[in-house]
Amino acid sequence: MTDDAAVTPEPTKTAADIELRRYEARLGVWKVVLGTMIVGLAGVLIPGLVSFYTTYFESLRKDAELSQAQQAAHQQYIKDFFDTAVNQDIELRIRFANYFANLSGEDQRQLWQSYRDSQTETRGTLRTLINELERKMTLLNPERQNEFSTAEKAAEYKELERRRDWAYREIGYVAIESTAVSTQGRSKRALYDETVELVARLAGRTAPFDPSGKDWVRFWTLYNVELIDVESREFARVMIAIGNALKRLAATQSLPDDELKKLVQDLTALAHQELSGLTRAVAQ
Repeated sequence: MTDDAAVTPEPTKTAADIELRRYEARLGVWKVVLGTMIVGLAGVLIPGLVSFYTTYFESLRKDAELSQAQQAAHQQYIKDFFDTAVNQDIELRIRFANYFANLSGEDQRQLWQSYRDSQTETRGTLRTLINELERKMTLLNPERQNEFSTAEKAAEYKELERRRDWAYREIGYVAIESTAVSTQGRSKRALYDETVELVARLAGRTAPFDPSGKDWVRFWTLYNVELIDVESREFARVMIAIGNALKRLAATQSLPDDELKKLVQDLTALAHQELSGLTRAVAQ
């Protein structure tokens, strides 16, 4: 056997085999290209998506914190003006509510508008009541009739007078004849002057306080009854402080101390300031 006879001839490749090889080659190229593209896109998109959602959620967190801060500031602002919100003068309450109804955020505006509308409605009701009471009192006024014809009419007139005064205080109006007059018929000036002189005597005592003493009893009558309708809020605050100081000193059988004397000075200065303002108002 010769060497030529030992060599096995290669099989002849058909057209189908050649096409298959070409397809495999193209597929390999596309796999490389697509793989590279996918890896490249992933390298670009994934960090971008992470950055986007990080920024998005951070924005949501900051918005929530801002909203909470705004609500806290709003509540603190209302707290600072609580005295105005519950002021006896309904005109002040309406102006207060109208201010917030126009300047508050959308989440609070409707609440303030509702509160303002309710106060406006209350004011209208009170005005109607005042007009009706004034009409009835005019018909029953003893100055027009010289005297009451019956005790029932006298009682009815007094009841109407009380209801009218309550309505006036609620709505913030003051009847002309009661601008500086208490329910006992004494002027604000007279009551303030007496109170200042009285507390000065109490602060100048050289003996322990006597709860049955004339000045002591008179102080608490002014404190609990006669000053209520005429005293200002600041005057009442100082009177309360003086009352507490007197109770403390009486309980320990002590003489007037510097705290009481300082409160008396404050009350005297406050009375002078208010009465000066009252004089100017009357002059105008």
